[in-house]
Amino acid sequence: MLVKSEAIILQNIKYADKKAVIKAFTKQHGLLTFSAIITKSSQAKIKPASVLPLTVTELSYALKQNRDIQLLTESNIAYVYDDISRNYLKLAIAQFMNEVLIKCIKEHVGNEELFSFVVNSYKWLNEAKEGYSNLHIYFLLELSKHLGFEPNNNYSANDKYFDTREGKFTPVELGFPLGLNNLQSQLFSQSLNEGLIDRPFSRAERNELIESYLAFYKMHVAGFNDLKSPAVLKELFV
Repeated sequence: MLVKSEAIILQNIKYADKKAVIKAFTKQHGLLTFSAIITKSSQAKIKPASVLPLTVTELSYALKQNRDIQLLTESNIAYVYDDISRNYLKLAIAQFMNEVLIKCIKEHVGNEELFSFVVNSYKWLNEAKEGYSNLHIYFLLELSKHLGFEPNNNYSANDKYFDTREGKFTPVELGFPLGLNNLQSQLFSQSLNEGLIDRPFSRAERNELIESYLAFYKMHVAGFNDLKSPAVLKELFV
């Protein structure tokens, strides 16, 4: 069955001169893996730029339900990142979001609400002139809601330690990464309040939040191990 679907490219792994394995989050069928022949020919239906990671594209593919790897027949760029591509901080944020998605998106069924959230997040980042420094933290929070393990903001004088396993604040302090200390928990609670995008976190606070959220994700997403992109973000933020 020949299918057309919007998609965002997550991974592109070259394994021969003109061949690649592509992982994409599609609007219609969730996560799919494709084999593709990629050339620079003017007649090519799959050009290299259309299957780069982060690319929002429209894919055509031959879907066979019992196959692990589908055949990609055509790819056309649906949205051009005219600013992310030349802004190092935006690119680092986008790559962080992409690396998180690679770890989290596992279902082979369509989820239009999640797909729209992901694509709109990248578009917003590309078009924002300012105020995007917290987008990756906001992305982690909102993605957890879509994946079904949203943290509970029940922080209080009694319940002041966040338990990453339970996803809520408790009276008992657990060692990291099972839980957060008091200062980490206060900061984490602040991130759960409205206005996260515009909140003026310092560089140290932002880095602390990234570590806290990633610890939380490790407790709720199977196979969610250490990421490479946070190190780049820590260097770029001031």
